[in-house]
Amino acid sequence: MKSRKLWTGILVILLVFGTILIGCSEEPEEPVEPTYTVWTDLTSYSEFYSVFGDLDDGYYIRLELTNSQFNEMSPSLTNEYKHIWTEDQLYNWFIGRGFGSTEANREKAWLISINHGFIASRSGSIVYMLIK
Repeated sequence: MKSRKLWTGILVILLVFGTILIGCSEEPEEPVEPTYTVWTDLTSYSEFYSVFGDLDDGYYIRLELTNSQFNEMSPSLTNEYKHIWTEDQLYNWFIGRGFGSTEANREKAWLISINHGFIASRSGSIVYMLIK
C-alpha cells in the first residue's frame, strides 16, 4: 500500500512539475520589422523651381545627402511631417505619388540603403518631397 501511495505521489509531483515547465516556456518572439525615420512635405512647383531648378511633370529626382547637408536641413524638419515607416509604408508613399511598382521598389531599396536622401516627385503644379 505504501508503494502505491509513493508512486501516486511521484506521479502527481511529475504532473505538477511538468505543467509548470510547460507553462513557463517562452514563446518565440516575432521578428521586428525595421523602421525608417522620414519626413514628407509638398510645395508648389514654382517654389521648388526657384531652389532646385527644372523638374518635368510626371518625373522625379533623388539626391543622396551627406551628413553635413542633412544636418543643415534638420532644423527645418518638424515633427509635424515626421514619420516612422516600414518598408511597406515607404513603398506605398511612392505608389501614391504615381510611381510604378518597379520604380517604387527600386527607390525604396535605394532609400533604405543610404543614411540620408531626398526624393522629389512632380505632379502638375505640386512637388511631393520625402527626406530620410
